[in-house]
Amino acid sequence: MPLTEDILSRLGTEVPLSKIDHALQEIWASDEAKTRASLINFAIYSEDPEMLPRNNDRLARITADHSCRAMLITCLPEVKPQRARAWINALCRPYQGKQVVCSEQISFVLEGGDAAQVQNVVFGHLDSDLPLFIWWQGALTQHFEERLYSRIHTLIVDSSSWANPKAELAYLLTARDSASFDVRDLSWTRSHFLRTALASSFQDAKAREKLPEVERVEITHAPKQRCAALLLAGWISQRLGAELDATQTGGDFVFTKADGSKLKMELKEADSGCALSSLTIQGSCLDLSITRDGTSTFVHTSTSCEGHSHDEILPADVVSDSELIGEQLSRAGGNTHFRAALPLLARMI
Repeated sequence: MPLTEDILSRLGTEVPLSKIDHALQEIWASDEAKTRASLINFAIYSEDPEMLPRNNDRLARITADHSCRAMLITCLPEVKPQRARAWINALCRPYQGKQVVCSEQISFVLEGGDAAQVQNVVFGHLDSDLPLFIWWQGALTQHFEERLYSRIHTLIVDSSSWANPKAELAYLLTARDSASFDVRDLSWTRSHFLRTALASSFQDAKAREKLPEVERVEITHAPKQRCAALLLAGWISQRLGAELDATQTGGDFVFTKADGSKLKMELKEADSGCALSSLTIQGSCLDLSITRDGTSTFVHTSTSCEGHSHDEILPADVVSDSELIGEQLSRAGGNTHFRAALPLLARMI
């Protein structure tokens, strides 16, 4: 889909790159009822022009709850000749019924943009010394290089969108180790409701007694959501103190627990549904299942152990990418469980 002037007009007021700061100052000077608020720098980076209208809408939803200097960067490396355009906008919401609190949005379309141009756009328009969060959509292209990622505080990716997850993850881990930025993956966030429901299921004393005897785990995922299932499988194996065997059978994974017993993980792909639709765990006298139908806002858990059964309906997490990003921005610190699962994911992909 070409970027028509009608689409671009939705980004706000077009301004020359050299006049961006002056134009933003004029917004606040012209309306005393508006108050600028900014806690972080937040950028969405994409090389897919079709994502621009959707990302523009996402920024409006994200800034409704998270005040920031918002940058929407659409880079089109293959378009010639080289040209850079910019738009500014104020994303405002009522506050305590009297004031209007606003985030600044700066949108860029970089035609023929190279890595240096991307870096200049990002670094030249950061808000003071606030941390930089970047949601990098799609593959980690040649524009994701050391001078850029060394300035990032938190990088948000979505491994479900990677065409070559093994290579992408290797590149990401190398960059992270050299620059020490925090990494968040929407694929990991999508498993939160299952992890929470699983922890709730083992509040039952009898189920906890049988936890070391778990022998089999089955995870059902939607198409293109295998990384979410792998991250969940890795987390479960680590909670059980199991190590991945060098040998695997088919699409299954075999782990060895501390006592030498085996744990089998099986991943299944469903035709449709939410990213992760079911989790079953079986062991000696233990049968546990967690299911979610479609995009239901609830999850059903069922635990059976030695004649004792327990069923529960629990709330499920949000599913839209905007809400998942909002969840990430709400967390001040990193996620130690996710960081621990990344090296294992590299071996399982």
